[in-house]
Amino acid sequence: MSIKYRSVKFILNYRDEKPKVFQLCHLRNNVISDKEIIYYAAKAAHVPESTIQMAEEALFDAINYFCTNGHAVQVPGIGTFGLQFKTKTAKTEEDVTEENINRKYIRFWAKHDIRNLCNMDNINVEVKDILKLKED
Repeated sequence: MSIKYRSVKFILNYRDEKPKVFQLCHLRNNVISDKEIIYYAAKAAHVPESTIQMAEEALFDAINYFCTNGHAVQVPGIGTFGLQFKTKTAKTEEDVTEENINRKYIRFWAKHDIRNLCNMDNINVEVKDILKLKED
């Protein structure tokens, strides 16, 4: 199995001559669905898929509940989910209210072991020409 990338041409605008350069971009067309993950997890744990699906839903509900109430949730072996938000500044401390919040979102911090998966030597990277892929 390999991770597929495509080369992308773009123009650097910070110089007068505007050179064209190429960069690798990940092809995200090989996303594994939740049904496939449930199937493989059930097979590995030797339990019915419905059990894994109920556990997945319960885990999601718990993460959602705790994160939206301001807690960070650590999922063993995976990482931590937590509520983050962007706010406007205020001139005085009394002016700091909930109305200063522009955006709320759930953030995920991957555990160190998960981040190190990218450094493994057994991951193959294939560079594909996106135009040739469309022709095939």
